Amino acid sequence: MLGTRASSKVAQSSKTKEERLTTKQPFILKSPEEVINKRILLVDDVYTTGRTLYHAAVLFKQAGCKEIGSVSLAR
Repeated sequence: MLGTRASSKVAQSSKTKEERLTTKQPFILKSPEEVINKRILLVDDVYTTGRTLYHAAVLFKQAGCKEIGSVSLAR
């Protein structure tokens, strides 16, 4: 459902905090019609700056998602 743009294949872990905070939208939503009025839970393995969850949440919200939550496994 969520894919990455070809231009953003560089791993976030290899970027500095400043680079992560200025990264443009790295994701595309392959089937936006599937999330209209849905509740979505985003899961991230490691929460560092929060930008991965932020970018994903923005896409889902723009597509019409009803509610978005998140959980991270480590910080």
